[in-house]
Amino acid sequence: MNCGYGEKLILYFYGEAAEDMRAGVKEHLAGCAACRGELAALKAAEGRLSGRAPGPSAATVEAVMLAARAAVSRGSVFSFNWGETLLSGALASLLVAGFIFSGSGVPADLAWNSGLDSGLDSVEYSMYQAKFDMASVSSDWEYKCSALEDESLAEKNMKAEG
Repeated sequence: MNCGYGEKLILYFYGEAAEDMRAGVKEHLAGCAACRGELAALKAAEGRLSGRAPGPSAATVEAVMLAARAAVSRGSVFSFNWGETLLSGALASLLVAGFIFSGSGVPADLAWNSGLDSGLDSVEYSMYQAKFDMASVSSDWEYKCSALEDESLAEKNMKAEG
């Protein structure tokens, strides 16, 4: 049931309703079970949302701080491992070498050849492609406009005569 008190209930709930509106909502709540249920749902949602802690618990914060203090006292805040560094460098070098040598032995025209003609350069290919695109577009738009115009004129003449 929608009795039109949705916004008024929200204003009433948050204490933003004017005095006359507040009195009207109180009077309406006495006779409308649906609005009382909506107000109860608003109160329940407010309780659930305000009951949640915005951050970690105190025990979690204390455990993290203890671990951080222990790391600082051991002097192990920053560690450098030569093995990991050398392994990372070797893997990066392999990737670069693979990239450099991956294209060797491949014909230069293979990159743009689409099976039309391997002797075409990029400008000729672009012109061929544009011509092909224009031909396909123009065939889609052939609606025989003169026949439609003739039919339209015939209808106008029949209406004028009749």
